[in-house]
Amino acid sequence: MDNFDDIRPYTDQELPDALKRISEWKDFPQAMRFIYPDGDMHDLKHHICSITSIQELQSTIMNDAIRRIVRSTMEGFTYNGLNRLRRGVPYLFISNHRDITLDAFLLQHILIENGYDTTHIVFGQNLIANPVMNDLFRSNKLIRMERGGSPRAFYQSLKHLSDYINEIILHNKQSLWIAQNNGRAKDGHDKTAPAMLKMLCLGASGDPLNTLASLHPVPLSISYEWDPCDAMKAIELYNRSLGEYHKAPDEDLRSVVSGIIGPKGHVHLEIGHPIGKRELQPPEGCEIYDHVAQLLDNRILDGYHLMPTNYAAYSLLTGHPMPGRYTELTEAQLLQRIDELPLPEERRLMLEAYAAPVMDFKSKNR
Repeated sequence: MDNFDDIRPYTDQELPDALKRISEWKDFPQAMRFIYPDGDMHDLKHHICSITSIQELQSTIMNDAIRRIVRSTMEGFTYNGLNRLRRGVPYLFISNHRDITLDAFLLQHILIENGYDTTHIVFGQNLIANPVMNDLFRSNKLIRMERGGSPRAFYQSLKHLSDYINEIILHNKQSLWIAQNNGRAKDGHDKTAPAMLKMLCLGASGDPLNTLASLHPVPLSISYEWDPCDAMKAIELYNRSLGEYHKAPDEDLRSVVSGIIGPKGHVHLEIGHPIGKRELQPPEGCEIYDHVAQLLDNRILDGYHLMPTNYAAYSLLTGHPMPGRYTELTEAQLLQRIDELPLPEERRLMLEAYAAPVMDFKSKNR
């Protein structure tokens, strides 16, 4: 793995030093109090520094953290489709992307709770610019995806990532999570980027159909009733519409924290059927990456659970009543949330983001 030292996660041998650095982080006591409200800080620090493997870290501290997030920020967390997976088979989980960290970590929680191995996770380099975040996420099988640079350098970084992904799945027989697109779906429309599929094939010999089939792609659909970052997303979308947008230095970290601690209502994660070679085969005249992207879009949308907030937003946006799909309380809460934004353009963008999944369902089923 020496060839991938610049993007790979930590090994078990590197983990103790990373955990020691995390334990010395100034906000470590606050983070531990969130996970273990009644825990003794001295004992917790000793415990985390005594962990010697990534598997142990994920099955204890990290899984306890996800349990705490589920209990304290969700009115319910459900999932379906685990029976569609075969133990021992490495999968490429391709997910819609709404929350920076939880989309992937909720899958890890499900896998741990049911005795499956966790997956590697592909995240953008922006997420690990903070040294503590770098240590935390690389201790949890994070793979860094480079962004930007010259066209040649960017291509080389994508080829490098593709080589590593193929190494993990095809040779190491381990699963991997990747988002269907570059960044979160801030407008609520879940779309697969054909460029992401092309990247997966850069690191393999042979035709793209065989490569994609060998990775055993599985669509994942995650649905949040309430998005803790909805206002931040609407403001960003509006500012981007005015011209070039520059993130504040701590913006990604604030999004991570907001996504973790903010109320989410009900959350559902649907594990779709693995997609086989026959389905991946494009019809005559259709480019394979476009075909597979559309196939994933349809499967992810099919697995999406429409929430009362989605129906309420669609009704408010279009004026079409949707009786029985949401309550007056949901509508009032949504309106209150939207009205906290100062600009009418931002308020409309938030409403459209919540309504987007209903629009996509209606468009697909016409």
